[in-house]
Parts: sequence; structure tokens; C-alpha cells
Amino acid sequence: MLKDKFLRHHDYLRVSITDKCNLRCRYCMPPDGVEFMSHDEILKNEEFVRFINIMVRMGVKKVRFTGGEPLVRRDFQNIISETHRLHPGVELCLTTNGVILDEHIDLLKEHGVTKINISMDTLSRQRFMELTGRDSFEAVKSNLEKVLATGFFDVKVNAVLLKNTLDELKDFLDYFQDRDATLRFIERMPVTAEDAFNEFIPSDRLIELLSGFGELKSVKADDHGVAMRYDMTYNGKKIRLGIIPPMTHKFCANCNRLRITSDGHLKTCLHSVRQYDLKTPARNGASDEEIMEIISKAVKEKWDGHKMECSGDNGGCRAIHSEIKSMSSVGG
Repeated sequence: MLKDKFLRHHDYLRVSITDKCNLRCRYCMPPDGVEFMSHDEILKNEEFVRFINIMVRMGVKKVRFTGGEPLVRRDFQNIISETHRLHPGVELCLTTNGVILDEHIDLLKEHGVTKINISMDTLSRQRFMELTGRDSFEAVKSNLEKVLATGFFDVKVNAVLLKNTLDELKDFLDYFQDRDATLRFIERMPVTAEDAFNEFIPSDRLIELLSGFGELKSVKADDHGVAMRYDMTYNGKKIRLGIIPPMTHKFCANCNRLRITSDGHLKTCLHSVRQYDLKTPARNGASDEEIMEIISKAVKEKWDGHKMECSGDNGGCRAIHSEIKSMSSVGG
């Protein structure tokens, strides 16, 4: 039921349960900050669960909870636990900045979350403060260690590819060698103004530099994998790597993702300004079948790929256009 006109089947739903965050990352929010939504604008727990239930009925098999920072929503665990109770076979995942992750590890295990992505853009406390506006690096690092120590979760660590990332490549490789986690580098998408700190770095440049540290062996991903995957041999040890290049190597042709925003809109592409209101019809008494009709229409109207533009300067591809003002308002 969730097939678009390009015959892409959509079985992966990303759900932003809050637009609020306890960090202020420069590549995510504009320098002057963002205006957060009011309480009434944000979906209630039962509304999230209802929409997820409808989407599962329509074919969704994987749900990832995002934000903002999902763990700052006081009652987030109720959304996850009810989803797991209703659909124990659905794969549940979480994306977090890791700042308060230690407070919730046991609950996440209990409520069926099996995959956790943690943002860690630098291994320098000073750069972390410059990037996020908060002195939380040690907390994130400690909580990553705690999650890995459980041996329970499939852990991926996401680092947005910035100019300073290249200076820290050896530090990243030293830290992640032989750890049971996948280290992923993500091309920066143009959701805030570019400056010296946020300068766009193409993934091909990263691969070139990584090859100088050790052997990279390409690993075949599944049909919907957004990451170019590698097994790296570094100092005789293994590192699992992923490189996500949405700007220089678009993966739209295999896209299987849909998104529900924290204020109850369906987005069929992260970079589209078009969104479909599910909240208003639902609050006005629409049936599940009527909500399904809205979702089906949205999927059929999904475009073939994102419309971000690139130019050939800056040593590679540089984003010069986007229609997103703040990633925190949509969910990554």
C-alpha cells in the first residue's frame, strides 16, 4: 500500500517526537536559534501511537524515534512501549545525541529498542563545545561506553563531516578500532548557512584520506542502505565504517523512508517543503481509513529525488540551496 509511482516500497518510518533539544549544534540550528512549537501543536502520546499503528497496518516494518532530542520528551517511553506492545515484530530504533542516554538504557531494552544511533561529531571536548554550545562531551562519551558495555544494541556512531573532522580522523580510528560499533560519517546537508566551521566536505575526499590510514574493503549493503559500507583494517585491527553521501551520491532511487513530524505532518522526503497534515483531520474525527487515504495520496505524489543543488567549487560539491531552516524542526 505504500508504493509510489516510481515503484519504491516504503516500509521505514521515522517519527520525530519532539522539536526540542538539549544541544544547539551549528549545522542543525541557525545561529539565532529556533522558535519551538507550543505544547498544543505537538502530538500527544496516543496520537503518535495511532499514526504509527496506521502506518504499520499499511506496511511499515521499521520505526525510528528521533527529535530534536527524543529523550528530552518526558513521557517518550510511553510512546515506545505502547508501539512495542502493539507491534512486537516491528524493528524499533532510536537516534540520540547521547547526553542523557544513561538514564534510559534499561527502559529502551525493556521496550524493544534494538538499534541506537548516537551523534558524536568530534572527539575533542573544546570542539564539542564550539559545535554544540554545551559542555557535554564527557557525558556523551561515557554514555556511549555504557551502551556498548550492554552488548545488547546495534550501535552506530554518526559524525557529520566537517572541515575539522579531517583533522581528527586518526583520533576517530584510534578510538573505534575493535569496538563493537559502526562509525559513520555523514555529508553535511545545507540546513544552516555555510561558514568556516561548517564548510562542506565531499565524501570522496574523506575516502581518499581514510585510504591512507589502512585498507578499506567495500561491503555490500542491502537495497535500501543509505551508507557506503566498509570494513577497515587499521593497525591490524578492524573498524566498521559507513559513509553517507546525500549530496554527492544521492540514494533517492532506493528511498524507502517516510517521516512524521512532531506536529503531526507526514513528509515523504526530508528536503521537501510539501507536507501532509494528519493531525488536523485526526483531531476533527477522521477515521483510520480516511487517514490512510491521505497517506496513500502523499506516497503517490512523492518526487523522484531531493532538489538540493550543488556547485563544483570548494574542492568538491557544496550545497547552495535547501528548503529546510532547521533540522530539529523536522527530525533527521
